[in-house]
Amino acid sequence: MKLRYIIPISAVFVFLCCSISYPEISQNFDSNGNPISSARKTRENRLSSRINRHSVPEGIELQNDIRYEFYPVFGKTFSDIVRSAEENSPVDLKSKKRLPTKFEWSVGWSYKIDQATDIDEEDNTVHADVLLYEVSIAYDIKITLPTLIDDTVLNPSEKTLWKNYYRSLVQYEHDHARIIRDNDAKAELLKKFRDLDYLNFDYYSETDIQKAVEAFIKKETETIGSVWVKDLKKRIEAYDKATEYGLALQNRESFFSQK
Repeated sequence: MKLRYIIPISAVFVFLCCSISYPEISQNFDSNGNPISSARKTRENRLSSRINRHSVPEGIELQNDIRYEFYPVFGKTFSDIVRSAEENSPVDLKSKKRLPTKFEWSVGWSYKIDQATDIDEEDNTVHADVLLYEVSIAYDIKITLPTLIDDTVLNPSEKTLWKNYYRSLVQYEHDHARIIRDNDAKAELLKKFRDLDYLNFDYYSETDIQKAVEAFIKKETETIGSVWVKDLKKRIEAYDKATEYGLALQNRESFFSQK
């Protein structure tokens, strides 16, 4: 980073070996790695109350930190229900096809900056030791699923077919969430943030060192974060290819075993 600023000698003592802390910085990205100008509205870490008004097959587990929405399906047989899902499910904007489930996500993080600056009077350069701390990563995930309005007309074997089908849909989308929230991926991002620990730049009298450091760090974390999110999206696409978009879930374990 080269910010060609000069600070008069009379002001040098103000910044020499000075430690400065900053307000918390937040950055958010959509699933394509594009910055979101403002954070999404606060999400409660619990299931939507609407779940209680919908029929989820008994034994199917949903996750407390994921939001779920539902669209209704009908039918007196399993094949009728699947056909209803094909007709009533959300349209995928990319493929222009109706898919039985929909996965939407965004991710963001917040952090604070602490810096200690020193000035080299011989070459008029600011040296800044930087620390990013209290880094917190948050995921906003929404899954849209079918819900059978009335299953009382199904015989036991039809109910079993529906339950197994539903379990595969949920497993498929929960695997997407697993990829996004992978601990190794999270550790990789945190390491790259920690590596932003030093910078130096020239200066002029109008230099605002605090703003200069903040602008540099924000730009770097935005660039790093965008690439990181795009890599997560690529891994999701690789999972979809390996499992044939959920039709070959028997391949999921071999996928996750390969890092």
